[in-house]
Amino acid sequence: MKTLRPEDPEQLGPYRLLARLGAGGMGRVYLARSSDGRTVAVKVIRPEMAEDRKFRIRFRREVAAAAAVGGVYTAPVVDAAPDAETPWLATDYVAGPTLAEAVAEHGPLPVETVLALGAGIAEALMAVHAEGLVHRDLKPSNVLLAADGPRVIDFGIVRARDGYELTGDGSLFGSLDYMCPEQATGGQMGPEGDVFCLGSVLAFAASGHAPFGGAAGAALLYQVVHGSADLTQVPEPLDKIISLCHAKDPALRIDPDRLSAACAPGGAEQVLTEGWLPGPVADMVTAHRAAAALAERRAIATDLARATGGPDGVRSAEPAASADVPEPRPYASGRGGAAYATVGWSSYDTAAAGDQGGAGGGDCPRGGGPAGARGAGRTGEPGDRDDYAGGLATDAPEAELHVLGQRPEAAPGRATAFDPVQAGPRGGADTPAPERSATPTPHRARTRSRVSRRTLLTAAATAGTGLIGGAAVVAARRRPSRPGVRPAGPAPEPAWVFRGGPLLQAPAVFQNGTALLKTRPGTMICLDVTNGAQPKWAYQGISLSPTPVLLTYGAAVALGGTGATLIGVDPADGTERFTLDFGEDYQFDQLLGSYDGYAISVLGASLERRSGEQGVATSTSTVFGVDLRTRQALVIPIDPEDVGVPLQPVITSSYFVYADGLRNVAVRDTRDGGSLRWRHQVGYDLRPGLAVLGRTVFAIGSEFIALDLPTGKIRWQVKAERGMFASLGAAGNTVYAIGTEPYGVHAFNAANGTRRWFCETPRLNVDNPIAVGAHAVYVPAYENKDGFYAIDTASGRLLWNFTDGRETGVNDWQLSCDGAGHLVAQHFDRAYGLPVT
Repeated sequence: MKTLRPEDPEQLGPYRLLARLGAGGMGRVYLARSSDGRTVAVKVIRPEMAEDRKFRIRFRREVAAAAAVGGVYTAPVVDAAPDAETPWLATDYVAGPTLAEAVAEHGPLPVETVLALGAGIAEALMAVHAEGLVHRDLKPSNVLLAADGPRVIDFGIVRARDGYELTGDGSLFGSLDYMCPEQATGGQMGPEGDVFCLGSVLAFAASGHAPFGGAAGAALLYQVVHGSADLTQVPEPLDKIISLCHAKDPALRIDPDRLSAACAPGGAEQVLTEGWLPGPVADMVTAHRAAAALAERRAIATDLARATGGPDGVRSAEPAASADVPEPRPYASGRGGAAYATVGWSSYDTAAAGDQGGAGGGDCPRGGGPAGARGAGRTGEPGDRDDYAGGLATDAPEAELHVLGQRPEAAPGRATAFDPVQAGPRGGADTPAPERSATPTPHRARTRSRVSRRTLLTAAATAGTGLIGGAAVVAARRRPSRPGVRPAGPAPEPAWVFRGGPLLQAPAVFQNGTALLKTRPGTMICLDVTNGAQPKWAYQGISLSPTPVLLTYGAAVALGGTGATLIGVDPADGTERFTLDFGEDYQFDQLLGSYDGYAISVLGASLERRSGEQGVATSTSTVFGVDLRTRQALVIPIDPEDVGVPLQPVITSSYFVYADGLRNVAVRDTRDGGSLRWRHQVGYDLRPGLAVLGRTVFAIGSEFIALDLPTGKIRWQVKAERGMFASLGAAGNTVYAIGTEPYGVHAFNAANGTRRWFCETPRLNVDNPIAVGAHAVYVPAYENKDGFYAIDTASGRLLWNFTDGRETGVNDWQLSCDGAGHLVAQHFDRAYGLPVT
């Protein structure tokens, strides 16, 4: 919960806004109070969506659907203005964490609590189904835990049981980890589908992980449709109850009434009493209540100050202890560069999808606690951290290295805050920061015919590519850490600041003293690393794919805006060097990497069309090998378990190394059509980011594993004492990994796995890239308004924290180093050039 900002409205209808609760794909959610003292959660729709007539029609219907749902265990709609200039919807405010947050913080729930939870959610589904509706997105982040029982929320994608689609058509709705089989296959989903999803939610609550969490993308959907749920950690009788929910045939599933009785024979109200939650979770409820009460007191103090002659319109007229409202520790999900490193990552863009889930769409970490036995202390997929769940949610020798790729507790004086509007460039406080002047007249890609997009399974697949010309970046996920860790000194001031349109979530690529970045709506720009306040050149017409450009074949290569097009731009002046269009039978979506100076790997699809039609593409992903010399693209066959997986490969001249859909480390040949060399089974906790150093592959999860590249045999492995290793980086003869309990960075000898040092940090956001420079490792803070941290690579000392103080929602920091003393840090619509020698 955060204080309001100047740009926030103070009033919506009869509701006085008190604080920010969160944000999602559809809009922002506020804590508010009515004139009669009722506390509500108000969801405000994004302006760009409000201008869409079709969206308003759908929103109006969704409001009506949500308002029709009653019942004790739902968050009722109390008011709405779907036709207002700024549409909004108000629901009762429910003080409590989501199920995802509670499990992330304290691990699996006791059996009795899960039984009570099942009874309450079953009662809520009965209320939904009684109105002829199907929820279709039941998952841990859509279940609130209140003192008197659970609340099912988020009716943003409900569907009428007669088949009328309230939120549009032709899309695959829901979260992959918690889908039912009929949903996964694109079939009609009835109320029985919600029961299947409820079984998955209960399995998560009892075990700490999703029951079908051993795969990703289409492979995950295949497991949902044809595989069996992993209930090995689910105790009796929950395993039997969940199995009744998970019948593949919808007609054979238990109905909500019988399910409620099975969980609570005496009735849900008999078990959902004030003490139904375990103590630590009940404390989270108390913290939510206290935060809401404090927000109300601050609002009253502000109003009183104004009424007695205080400054009008000043939000800071509040109790002296003000800062942000003390907030319960939220759900935290559990996701370099030297000149010889290559990097990739998964991308998460919730502005359009509303869920922070990438292809997997998972909800939360898999349990917690000490890593005693194998598999303990695990973490999982990214979740809906920012959606308020109270209403409508919307020493090895140096060698060529190929690396793939927290909110800190409030600590006064910890960060060096930089105001990019008032601060000057490095060298003088009186000199204003160089403003970006008019962008040079851009080069433009030629207009090309548009090819139909394919289905979500392919479009959702995210991919990685690497440091070209010296940047190293890796990726991972989140979990809490202890507060109170302070940097040794202040951060350096930026040498320059670039201000422009929104930057894509991809790090900079360096070339001969310049940095290449991508911006919306599809522009490649070139910035001088010594003064990048304005671009040297710009090229318009590239794809919005969130991967950096590739420097190969004498060009900066990017995907074209449509179809199967590759564009090569001269990195010196931005002129177009070549355009390769592979026709309407293919679709290119992600650049995966390059090798040999002329070969590129691309993730895309082979489109199946009927004669004379612009038909729909296949729903499977395809890897293409593109030879820029011969201008040919070859389809590389991949196994069914790899289809739809968010590929983040490390690509060398001989090997294609990646984490597959069944959580194995897999290695394929780049020269004989992609034949499989070997697989090494790791399990559900394998992180997608891998690294290759010489003849060794590094993989992380609950263990740090080093494998022989040609054979797959284990060289060494280190188990996390607690938590897990959540992201990976490397430089020289050292490999780095973020630890999650406590949060910090580990450094290991790459040859034998001996530990060099560990640096504890404040909470880190491991959903986004970290960077390894010549003298420091850079890791982003948990909340993007808190910037990022620098750690000395020799001593492991926490050096400094840089931030511009801006909270930009889903637009997280992108960090990249060129190995020559330059660090480019991107944050939403700005790029900062920091001297780090």
